[in-house]
Amino acid sequence: MRFGIQKKLLLLIVLLSLALIIASVFISSQLYAASLERNTRETCSESALSLVDNIEALHEDFLSNYKRKIEKVYLENREELELVSAEGFESYDKREEYYNALTADIFPPKNGFGLSYEMAVFNGEYQRLRDDMDILSYAGGLDLSSLFFFDAEHGNIVYLIDRQPEGSALYNFPASVVKPADKRLAEALESPNGGDIVSDELCTSVKPVSGVSGDIFVMFAKKTADIKEGVKLFSLYTFGILLGATLVIGLVMLLFAKKLIVDNIKKLSAASERFTSQIGGGAPKKVSASIISKDEIGDLSDKFDLMQDSMLGYIGRLAEKTSKEEKMKAELALAARIQSESLPKGGLKKGVYELTSFLKPAKEVGGDLYDYFMLDDKRMFFCLADVSGKGVPASLFMMRAKELIRAHVTADATLAEFAYRLNNDLCTGNEESIFITAFFGVLDVSDGRLAYLRAGHEQPMLRRGGNVTRLGDESNFVLGIFEDAEYAADEVVLQPGDVLLMFTDGLNEGINEQNEAFGYDRIDSTLRSASGDINAAMYEALCGFCGGAEQFDDVTMLTLTVSEAKRIELDDPSFEDISAVTDAVLAELGDFNKDRVSEVGIIIDEVMNNQISYAFGDTERPHISVTLEKDGDRAALTFEDNGAAFDPLSDVTEERLEESDGGYGLELVKAVSNALRYERRDGANRLTVVKNMCP
Repeated sequence: MRFGIQKKLLLLIVLLSLALIIASVFISSQLYAASLERNTRETCSESALSLVDNIEALHEDFLSNYKRKIEKVYLENREELELVSAEGFESYDKREEYYNALTADIFPPKNGFGLSYEMAVFNGEYQRLRDDMDILSYAGGLDLSSLFFFDAEHGNIVYLIDRQPEGSALYNFPASVVKPADKRLAEALESPNGGDIVSDELCTSVKPVSGVSGDIFVMFAKKTADIKEGVKLFSLYTFGILLGATLVIGLVMLLFAKKLIVDNIKKLSAASERFTSQIGGGAPKKVSASIISKDEIGDLSDKFDLMQDSMLGYIGRLAEKTSKEEKMKAELALAARIQSESLPKGGLKKGVYELTSFLKPAKEVGGDLYDYFMLDDKRMFFCLADVSGKGVPASLFMMRAKELIRAHVTADATLAEFAYRLNNDLCTGNEESIFITAFFGVLDVSDGRLAYLRAGHEQPMLRRGGNVTRLGDESNFVLGIFEDAEYAADEVVLQPGDVLLMFTDGLNEGINEQNEAFGYDRIDSTLRSASGDINAAMYEALCGFCGGAEQFDDVTMLTLTVSEAKRIELDDPSFEDISAVTDAVLAELGDFNKDRVSEVGIIIDEVMNNQISYAFGDTERPHISVTLEKDGDRAALTFEDNGAAFDPLSDVTEERLEESDGGYGLELVKAVSNALRYERRDGANRLTVVKNMCP
């Protein structure tokens, strides 16, 4: 649903009007409330001062006498009065009965019997003072008035006269005791001039009667509810008046804006829509908005006409350029697809060794390459290379290099020989002097020995335990520059849990917006903490570092991981160790079929019995190690001992079985196993038994 300018202007006017009205009403109501409060406070204060003047002129002697009588009652009963004030009475009648008894010697009885002349005179003076208080209260529109004296020592207000209606629950009888609840009231009672106090409930004025001995005070008060009600009515009237005036002004502004702005903008919008509707349907024609105006809207109409002229020329040029770019883009997409499809996918897994790859070109096509495959049953070949330059030339040279690598790598050639022949072929016909940096590796999956050769390439990083080291401190020269260059390979033995990360310089030389390189240190820290997909974790860290910076070079990674293996070492082994080894290995295989797991237990028992019984002879320090490796649904057990050379796959003959009681267990091992392999290496026997754990 569209929300046009006219609606937006209306909404803006309404919102601004409401904001101004609310602000105006709030400010005026606050000022009005302050004025009412000030007038009320002045009225209370003037009424209190008038009563003070009245008392000093007409009632001074009476009030002094009256105060002495009440004070005498108060002093004689202070503690009881304070207790009564704190706990209260169940009913008004109880209160009246209690206070009448206290002041029976001061006030005449209500029935009038036994009224003495002196008491009659006192009662007349008392009533005149009460009447004067009523007159002043009525004249000022006040709600409360009272006379009391203040016992500063005990902090008690002692009432003399309270003009609240008798019978009210709030009425204070003569001699009633009240504690000042408001701190400001306590301060006013201690001030020589009294004070004016405004609270949520009352606006109160307290004034001392200076002509009378003792701390006698006059108090007049008005309930603030009247003030709040007045402010509320004032706010409503003000809001209504301002709202009406604002709506009239807003309507005039809206009509004015519609005539001068909205209607002309609609003309421009319609012309623009007619013009743009032609684009894509043939050669567009110019459309005029027909606006005659000597203001900004007229200027906008003129600019719209100029824009159409420029756009018509641009559309013609763009159509020609787009045709060429689309053709080039299609060719690059085809080249990228061919390049991508030439590289292996899905990684390579052999036993505990798993190789995964990652490639992110900087352009449609790139100059990085990788490859991996098995040379034979036990040797894995892999390589990672980076061609100098970018774009199409680098990608073409990369394709040539990849085919030459496949052509020259053989099972019987060393890495040094392979690199020598590859370099010479890359030099042939290379007039542009394009070169390649590369890392080559051949992994023996039977023992973890990795032969590698680095030709000017970035150093791979090996994570072992919690440490990360770099391979190949000494590099060979790059490939493709000098013919007959000599190359040398190095070797490292991979261990369970190792992770080898190989990468091109697009990773360590990745640049962020501050022109800082990702660098080896960040690769190191990321590799230490990464788990799962190492390639994805590393690229995510690179992207987080680079932020919005453009990728200038291809990023390619190969990661070789070695799964953890369960290994148990036994010095001076005994038959008692067999059950412990069996329990430990079977615990690792608890998720597999129970029958296959039981057969693994038979294999461990028979092989170790044979080792302990016959292997060591005169061996000074007998040693056995048992290693468990899991690969999917297959389990491989490797038994090593430092005893005399013995190949159970060929040395167990019918003649030997007849000469010795041993050997029959090994025949059982052969029967329940899926594959066996023996080798003698570094003075130790190494027997590997492979067991399929499927049902």
